[in-house]
Amino acid sequence: MAANRLSLVFYNRIKGQMEEAVSALGYTTVVLARPSLLAGERTTTGQTARRGEKMGLVAMAMFKPLIPVNYRAVAVGDVAQALIHQVQAGKPGRQVLLSGALQSS
Repeated sequence: MAANRLSLVFYNRIKGQMEEAVSALGYTTVVLARPSLLAGERTTTGQTARRGEKMGLVAMAMFKPLIPVNYRAVAVGDVAQALIHQVQAGKPGRQVLLSGALQSS
């Protein structure tokens, strides 16, 4: 969510550097997603289950009305659909989709 090439947080810094590198490739349309916690089945892709993540998803579901939309967990399918839609729209330039724009509802 907080991609920034100057961030002190390693993940945010690397994500920001990656976004800048992709944006510099010369594509007419660049769509970047910045989802919050991803909700989806990880074991089908060979990833191990993450207990803390599951607990976070349960807590987020319980308190959903109190959590700002850009911080709510987002389903991986919703992220994929939002990216497909935005790329197909073909709007020129660099577009950054925050987690709220990736939510289906």
